[in-house]
Amino acid sequence: MLLPDFRIGWRLLARDRLWSGSAIAGLAIGFAACFLLLGYVAYSFSYDSTHPDPDRVHLVKTRFHFPGVPEEWTEQSTQALRSTVLDARLPADVTMYAQVPATLAVGPRTVAAQVTLVDPAFVAMMGVRVLAGDATAALARPDRVVLTVAGARKLFGRDTGVVGQLVTADGERLAVGALVADPPAATTVPYEMLAGSGSPLWAGPDRDDATSNWGRLFGRVYVKLAPGADAAALAAALQRASNASPLHGQLDPAFLAQLGDKALMDVGLVRLRDAYLDPDLGKGAQLHGDRPVLFAVAALALLILLLATINYVNLATVRTLRRQREIAIGKVLGARAGQVVAQFLAESVLVTLAATALGLLCAWRLMPWFGELMNRPVDGFVGAPVFAAFLALGLVTGVLAGLHPAWVALRVKPAAALAGRHDQESRGGLRMRRALTVLQLASAMALAGITLGVAWQTWHVLQADPGFDARAKLVIDAGAPFTEPDARVRSFIEAVRHLPGVTGVGQSLEAVGRGDIVQKGTLARAGAAPITIEWKGVAPSFLGVHGVRPLAGRIFDERRDADSAASGLVLSAAAARALGFATPAAAVGQTVDGDGKAGQVVGVVPDIRFQSLREPAQAVAYRLTRRAPVLALGFRGNPATVEAAVEATWRQYLPDRALQMTRQESLLAAHYEDDVRSVQLLGAAALLAIVIAAMGVYVLSAYSVQRRTREIVLHRLYGASRADIVRLLGRETVLLLAVSAALGIPPALLALRHYLAGFVEQTHSWGWAIVLACAIAVLVAVAAVARGIVAALALRPNAALQS
Repeated sequence: MLLPDFRIGWRLLARDRLWSGSAIAGLAIGFAACFLLLGYVAYSFSYDSTHPDPDRVHLVKTRFHFPGVPEEWTEQSTQALRSTVLDARLPADVTMYAQVPATLAVGPRTVAAQVTLVDPAFVAMMGVRVLAGDATAALARPDRVVLTVAGARKLFGRDTGVVGQLVTADGERLAVGALVADPPAATTVPYEMLAGSGSPLWAGPDRDDATSNWGRLFGRVYVKLAPGADAAALAAALQRASNASPLHGQLDPAFLAQLGDKALMDVGLVRLRDAYLDPDLGKGAQLHGDRPVLFAVAALALLILLLATINYVNLATVRTLRRQREIAIGKVLGARAGQVVAQFLAESVLVTLAATALGLLCAWRLMPWFGELMNRPVDGFVGAPVFAAFLALGLVTGVLAGLHPAWVALRVKPAAALAGRHDQESRGGLRMRRALTVLQLASAMALAGITLGVAWQTWHVLQADPGFDARAKLVIDAGAPFTEPDARVRSFIEAVRHLPGVTGVGQSLEAVGRGDIVQKGTLARAGAAPITIEWKGVAPSFLGVHGVRPLAGRIFDERRDADSAASGLVLSAAAARALGFATPAAAVGQTVDGDGKAGQVVGVVPDIRFQSLREPAQAVAYRLTRRAPVLALGFRGNPATVEAAVEATWRQYLPDRALQMTRQESLLAAHYEDDVRSVQLLGAAALLAIVIAAMGVYVLSAYSVQRRTREIVLHRLYGASRADIVRLLGRETVLLLAVSAALGIPPALLALRHYLAGFVEQTHSWGWAIVLACAIAVLVAVAAVARGIVAALALRPNAALQS
């Protein structure tokens, strides 16, 4: 291709502006979608890639083994492992990483924030860029905090002159010791405000328990290997420390015997650069990507671009057939085969480069929306190299897309074309274009079926009964875990109980549906093996506020259960069954042993779903505790009205603390946020595929009418009715739909079965999603061919036979 080829191609495209605009717009849609999706994939693979030493820094991951409970790795660790590295002087630097909620005040203004607790080694280990002050020294002092630029702007409204300023945090006066740069967007170690591990924001029983309790997972632990140190040797040393921990002496020997050769807790290391995509951490990491999912997204991006390119090939081929006289004249005047090919490739490259530029512009404008959809700031990957790569992709696409029209042009026979037989396409070319259209339709059917199936299941799990009315509950975090609420919180609770519309206030160690604090242990009855149990620390009013009615016995009562130590246990129905009781009533009054402490079962209640429908209901034992800082507020009436009243009451009793209030149903829905995003992404992709398939069917139908004009007219002259003509033209469409369904439905079924296998409860009507997807595809295809059929019915015999 030479410059004159592009000049001629530009003039030809400018002459046929309607066709050129349609071709460029269709391709631009495909390039925009491809750019966004591949950008998301590239962004996901870039996590922690900017870290100065991502191969020496490792995340400590752990996995507990409990009989009858799914064994999953988690990024959470016991801080006793951190102490092991320090006390045993293992060849590594170590830091904790734990986020705790705090209320920060600057003057009269309060801000609810997540403060990240770290050790001084965190600064060098994570390559923190210090802008002002001394971050390492600040983290070594309990009365200092370190702010990022974003954190400084949130607190002070500026990012200059903040070092040395005072901040009040939960009643403690802290000084800003340093200002540091914001961490990269693509990091698994985000932070906005840092405090040392000795900070008063993390003090008292909570810190004492987290640092010494081998059975409690709190935050993460990161290690940076010393030069020449071996990661496997360090992991083995940590595993030996875990195997020799005091936790083993606190558990029932019969429970430990059930583990067999397994360790109570496995300890492993994963490089920082691999942490985001580590397959072990699929469910146990706050920020995580799944390689198979990312590869599927990349395949979806290329599929959409392929479908758009097929449309262009169809359009360009039909245009080439209409230009056969022009091509024939060129050949008669001496145009060589290479010149013909170069001309058509030049036109194709011009169209695809224009579409690429337009697609990139559209994608750039859509990035904020797409980043919100994917819950990732994907605009961080945009740069000159990325744009250059996509322009190169557009160039390659243009060359490949122009090959078939160029091949059609080469096959034009000047004599036949100049004699008027210029609207015919070879059987091979027509078969290929039909196959491409089938691919479009099959892809649209498959994507639509998968989208509807995933949407159906997502709607089902969002509507699933958690065991109580979540729509009439508010959750308020009134204090730190494992701490008793202070006097002001107790006064707030009493005031809230008397608000209009409030039906009660329950308290628990953790909210239903949130898994930041999960306490597992053992429970056994006489003569039977212990089972794994989830302990739920609650106040006496918790079950009553949630509307839980006992299946047998009773639930806790504020008047009767003032002494929490002597109030016994309430079991869930799953726990009663796991302990071997034939009926709920058979469990009431029985004495069971929980982690070495005897307790009497006072009642059995229905299961409350604390986890998502991807996990089976766990055996739960409720026990009373005074350390229950999470409030569950039941109400009647308008939620907004109740929220406003609660907020006003909070300001009255705790004006120096920010209110952290959430609707209970939103906590439960958070389990399925990724599913909702998947539905939205698949829905957009399916809509694009359907639109592209409709365009492909329309082009094929329009060309079919053009190719069979004389045949249609002769049928009309010999008495064929309108219905006969419709059947004649519709036969091809019916065949295309049948073949497309045969190719598109099986992959959709396989994909849906794989997706649904991840749920313990599935909707029984998901098969209708495939039927509905096929019906949508049929309606779209019929609408696409309708215009061609109407045009065929309107043909005038005289004009058609003379053309």
